Amino acid sequence: MAFFPVFVEWEGIPCMIAGGGPVALHKAELLCSLGADVTVVAPIICPELQALPIRIYLRKVSKEDVSGQCLVVDATGDAETTLLLQKACREQHIPFNSASRAEGGTAVFPAVYREGRTMLAVSSLGASPAASALLRDLLAEHIPTCMDVIMETMAELRMQSREAFNTQPMRSQFLHSCLNEMMRRQRALHPEEVLQIQHSIEENSFGDDSIEKKP
Repeated sequence: MAFFPVFVEWEGIPCMIAGGGPVALHKAELLCSLGADVTVVAPIICPELQALPIRIYLRKVSKEDVSGQCLVVDATGDAETTLLLQKACREQHIPFNSASRAEGGTAVFPAVYREGRTMLAVSSLGASPAASALLRDLLAEHIPTCMDVIMETMAELRMQSREAFNTQPMRSQFLHSCLNEMMRRQRALHPEEVLQIQHSIEENSFGDDSIEKKP
């Protein structure tokens, strides 16, 4: 397997879900929460699906349904339908997720923790969703409550580092120093604390000909 995690913007992205039961509902709720353009195809759907902002076709799924989709999810639990969708997606190079046969899919839904800019995703690549959720929860326990504030501060400091330093090594040193200090103090840095770190890096670089100085 050559899976690799990549965070993707899902706003307006067309996705199809085959199936109308609780599993399909769970996937549809998740994709709708991300702003995806969701289509559900199934002969029968649960009432909760009808309440979602999705497109619904009350019929059996066909291979033509995958055309134009950026993600296809099989939540039917039917082996024949799974194989049909798997083959159609492979031919059209469309990521395919199977709720019942993880080994046949090319896309996996991880267990996710999200708080502001902080996102943590854990996957067992289909082996055990329960284990993925457990690991996510264990890791999430070690994320500081102030992490989102630190993330916002780091975004601002990245811009500041480009103004303050001409070289990438100095920018990197500045950002890592600020991050380490915030993690140690469990809070965002005050402007004077940031300037102190900046001045310290500038002073330490003085006389080092291997580092380009800011004029």
